[in-house]
Amino acid sequence: MADRIEREIEEILKKIDDLPERRKVKAARKPPSTGPSNLRVLSRINMRKVMMWSLFAIIVGALLFRAVPGGYFLLIGAIIVFVTAFILSTRGGPTANAPEKRWRGQPLDLNEPTWPNKLKAWWKGRGRT
Repeated sequence: MADRIEREIEEILKKIDDLPERRKVKAARKPPSTGPSNLRVLSRINMRKVMMWSLFAIIVGALLFRAVPGGYFLLIGAIIVFVTAFILSTRGGPTANAPEKRWRGQPLDLNEPTWPNKLKAWWKGRGRT
């Protein structure tokens, strides 16, 4: 086992020695955006922010806008937005499209074994003793 680890370390060190040296490259300045600024603002919106602002609107609507005509509709709209944002945030999201983690070309499984697999392993280990 120690020989295998030692060989892997040697292999990694050889690959590091073979890499060409990198020169420091100045970061290129981004050109000024020609697109509308509204699109940049919309790209920074996430479900947490939507939920936070809708919750804020619910609280303000419940406390202040009861006497204002149309305040009831603001409250109902904020509740609908909050529930919708909550449902969308609990769905797959960006992690559903995440690439599979690999080490040396082999897929990694970082999840703990399920209870049936633990039971099978226990049963197999019990038979060996």
